[in-house]
Amino acid sequence: MGGREAALDASAIVVERIGFRDVTIDHVVRESGVSRATLYRWFGNREGLLLALLQHLAGPYLERSGQIAVGLGPLEERLEQVIAGGIESICNTPWIHKVAQEGLLHDDFSIFLAAHKSITGALVRSMLEGAAASGQWTPPDDLERLLEWLLHQMLVLGADDYAAFEEVRQRVAIYIMPVLALPGGAQGEVAERLERIERKLDGLADRP
Repeated sequence: MGGREAALDASAIVVERIGFRDVTIDHVVRESGVSRATLYRWFGNREGLLLALLQHLAGPYLERSGQIAVGLGPLEERLEQVIAGGIESICNTPWIHKVAQEGLLHDDFSIFLAAHKSITGALVRSMLEGAAASGQWTPPDDLERLLEWLLHQMLVLGADDYAAFEEVRQRVAIYIMPVLALPGGAQGEVAERLERIERKLDGLADRP
């Protein structure tokens, strides 16, 4: 294991022990044995270290989601899995989940948001742009706005608690996928998409 990766693993230990908000470079120096000068050379500053930590922890998610992204099956289903997987990864690490719950109230939420954009946002963007290039999907006039909305919805859903991954998938299917209007999903105007959402909500309410 390289020194940089070992420093990130040490950072994760520190964050789990004292929290994302309170961790400092000095904490990581003591935990990792890496000098301050080396940490600053590798990461630039505390914010760069925390951003790198979040990206480092996302490795397993990116590997799974990358396989899904280029796999077989309907585009809507694959994208739903990638989005739900991103939400699940937020929920599965307690201190990351806490940052999502506190949102803008958290001092370091901007770091968390930057990591979210560079991880899930980049993967979803590549899937949507690939679908648009192949003619499978017609993007809106303002793709950036749609992506910002999508990332915000993921953070909102990531702040909740779930008993199982299937609950995450249900929430994504109800609140996110209709707005994207992908092949196999709702098409047309917003009213049609909202009608689909209402039907799903009615179906959930009718379950025992």
